[in-house]
Amino acid sequence: MLTFTPGRALTPGDLYLMTRDASGNPVIPHSIVYTIYQVQDGIKSLITAPGLTPVVSTDQGTYSVGMTIPSTWSGAYQLVWTLQQLDSSPVQTATEDFWIQPVKPGTNLEAPSVLLAPATVTQPQYADIVMQVRELLSDTNPDRNYHFRPPTAATAVANYSNRVGFIWEDTTVIRMLRIGLQMVNTANPKNFYSFSLDNMSQPSNDAFAECACLAAAYLCLTSEGCRWTADEFGYSLNGVSLDLQKGQNYLGLGAQYKTAFDAWVPALTANRPRSMGVRQNRWMR
Repeated sequence: MLTFTPGRALTPGDLYLMTRDASGNPVIPHSIVYTIYQVQDGIKSLITAPGLTPVVSTDQGTYSVGMTIPSTWSGAYQLVWTLQQLDSSPVQTATEDFWIQPVKPGTNLEAPSVLLAPATVTQPQYADIVMQVRELLSDTNPDRNYHFRPPTAATAVANYSNRVGFIWEDTTVIRMLRIGLQMVNTANPKNFYSFSLDNMSQPSNDAFAECACLAAAYLCLTSEGCRWTADEFGYSLNGVSLDLQKGQNYLGLGAQYKTAFDAWVPALTANRPRSMGVRQNRWMR
């Protein structure tokens, strides 16, 4: 569940809705509005004016809540989107639950950065390179790949399932890609590149983008290994033993991608010799 603090100005990456058709293409609905309810003991009560107009993003088919969280809000809330694809279409709704956590820095919150850091927005030009990382991680289809993962709180995950989600969120993949790109930028001590997520969509940068994907994949696997290391345990009772040791498996998989990255990046970023000649007029002596 998303968590915000009172007084926070919401950005397009916080509470938003992407309207897509069955093929995943952006759709501009005939009408779209939102309403926010406060939830107490399972009872919803209107907390904003009904049918508020969302902020239209520069990305086609993306709408967000544009407001500052009131200082008096605290607890559980539900955002309800109401939209019609066409004038004659039936009214559809989509909901999203979120939590407002009052913050007194240094007293009642262990990690204020988790709430105060701006959300990372997945731009359309990032989608292809993020999917390349997901392919390396086999993190593309929850229904097919994660039958044994515990259910999540989400009511729906893309068009796949209402019980399980992706292992890595887009936010994590994008952050790891940024680190990977900086590793490529600084790999050659005699040269510096200026690759970023914003210019990776150019065809001439394909090799650098794919090398950065290897780095992002091993960073994602390493971070997941660190998370599982904190939860590892083992016991033996009446001859029955159980060991949950997943951290090393993730770290081992990450090491394989790191080996591939370390082998590729020197050749990719090497300074290659060039030759130049001067053409002289044949009538000159």
